[in-house]
Amino acid sequence: MSRPSLPPVHSFESIPPPSDVPRRILVVDDDAGRRLLFEKILTMEGYGVALAFDADEALDSINEAPPDLILLDVHLAGMSGIEFCGELRMIDELRLTPIVLMSAVYKTEEWAVRGLLAGADDFLQVPERLEEIKARIRVQLRNRRDREMLEWLEMQRNKLRTAALRDSLTGLTNRRGGDKALRHSLSSGEVVVLVLLDIDHFKNVNDTHGHAAGDAVLQQVAATLERRSRRGDVVVRHGGEEFFVLITGVDPKLAASIGERYRSAIENLQLSDGAGTAGVTVSIGVAVWWAGEEAAPSPERMLSVADAGLYEAKRNGRNRVVTTEVSSDQSLIGRIKGLPSVYPRTKSPGGGT
Repeated sequence: MSRPSLPPVHSFESIPPPSDVPRRILVVDDDAGRRLLFEKILTMEGYGVALAFDADEALDSINEAPPDLILLDVHLAGMSGIEFCGELRMIDELRLTPIVLMSAVYKTEEWAVRGLLAGADDFLQVPERLEEIKARIRVQLRNRRDREMLEWLEMQRNKLRTAALRDSLTGLTNRRGGDKALRHSLSSGEVVVLVLLDIDHFKNVNDTHGHAAGDAVLQQVAATLERRSRRGDVVVRHGGEEFFVLITGVDPKLAASIGERYRSAIENLQLSDGAGTAGVTVSIGVAVWWAGEEAAPSPERMLSVADAGLYEAKRNGRNRVVTTEVSSDQSLIGRIKGLPSVYPRTKSPGGGT
C-alpha cells in the first residue's frame, strides 16, 4: 500500500492564532451503516465530515485535505485499525491530529490498551453511549487546539528572539547578536578572526544620492559579505556603515588575506541602487586571537584592536586592510609575523570617513 507524501497540515508562519473554526473529522469504518450514522451525528454537531472504507481510502482523503480528528474503527478490511493507527503516527504532518479508535466488537480492556499503546488518543465503544462519544470528540478537538496554540506561541517567541538579533535593513545579525556570537567564539578555545569593515566616504553617498541610495548600498555590501563568507561565519551589521565578520577555526596566518578578500569583493561590486552611485570601498581592521593556554581577550578587547586597525587603514589612505594579533594582556599587541599587516590601495577620493 503506497503512502503519499502529505502537504503540511499547518504553516504556523503564515496563519493567525488557532481559532474555533468548524473542524473536519475523518471517519474510517468498513461498516456502511456506522459510517452513515457518524456522518449524521457529526454533521448535526457542526463538523465537516469525510468518510473512508479502508486504509487506502483514508490516506487518499488525508492527502486531499488533512482532517482535524480521525475516528478509526479497530476492524478494517485488509488491515487492523490498530496497525493503521501506528502507521498514521509515523506521518509527521499528523502529529497534532487526535486519533480515536472505536469498536463495536472488541470491548475488552486488552484492546483498549493495545490501541492506546499504538498511538491512539482514546478508545470508544460504539454505537452505545453516543452522548459520551460526542463529548470525548469535543475534548480531543479542544486538546488539539491547545497544542496548536502552544506551537503558535512558541513560533511567535522564536520570531521575536530572532528579530531581536537581526538587523531590519540588511537581514544580517545585528550588534546585539554579533556581540553575543563574539563572546561565545572567544570562549570556544578556537582561533578567532574578527574582520571589522567601514564603508569609505559613506556620508558622501547619503549627501549626494539620498538615504534611499545609501540604504541600497548597505544592503548590497551586506549581501556581498554574506556571499564571500563560509557557512558558519557570522556576518554582522555593527552599526551605521560598519560591519564585521566573525570567523573561527581558521589558520591565523590567513587573516590578512581573508580581510583582503572582502576588501577586493566590495571594491569590485557593481552597485545597482537606481541613483547612479559609483562603486564604494571599505577600510578594514582585522583582529586575530590565536587561542592557546592564556585566557582569551574580552569581546570589547577584540573589537577595540580591530577598530584601531580600521582607523589606521583610514589614516593610511583607506581601501586597505590592517591586521593585528591580539593578546589577552592589554600591553601586548603585535603584528602577525610573516604576513603583510597592511594591503595598500589607491586612495579613495572625497571627504568623510
